[in-house]
Amino acid sequence: MTKRVIAVVTFGFFLSPFAVEAQTGGRPKPGPAPKDLNGNYSFRLTPVTSFAPWYDGTNGKDSGVVTAPRQDILRVGTFVADKNGTVSGHTIATTDDGLTTVVIDFTWSGTYHVNDDGTGTLSISTVNVTDTSCAPAQTAGQCATFEGSESYAFVINNHGEDKLVSLIETDNAGGGAKIFLTGEASRQ
Repeated sequence: MTKRVIAVVTFGFFLSPFAVEAQTGGRPKPGPAPKDLNGNYSFRLTPVTSFAPWYDGTNGKDSGVVTAPRQDILRVGTFVADKNGTVSGHTIATTDDGLTTVVIDFTWSGTYHVNDDGTGTLSISTVNVTDTSCAPAQTAGQCATFEGSESYAFVINNHGEDKLVSLIETDNAGGGAKIFLTGEASRQ
């Protein structure tokens, strides 16, 4: 009789959540991939230059450095993503055209999609830039031309309740020599 009771108690212990926690050292088992970003994030993006500036220009091809448009070279900011796939943010960017550097403070909105494996895309479709967004001040109407729609690929890395989102810029709206931004966003 005693052996039977011990066997039942032991069997029950191995099926309990306490046993799973004890067997995994207190770490939760990896769950399914996240379905959305859902939350407030802060981010920092830094530049990665395309190969175009190093092309030697043979066969009539130009690297595009001289004609490259003004591009952001650093960014910090915040964004809020909801469960419906929409996102809005505030960004402070340092932008450069090879001659002058301008700081732009702007807001934006767009959409995102997350795949079952935690990879996804983020599209910025609306950018709100005014003449007062740039420092130093630019010619009237010029500041708004410095920012536009963008697209990013990302992957969500779950760390318990925390989420870390790794981002890479995927658009090449300016063509030619392109500075792509890459970085991470952390849940606030």
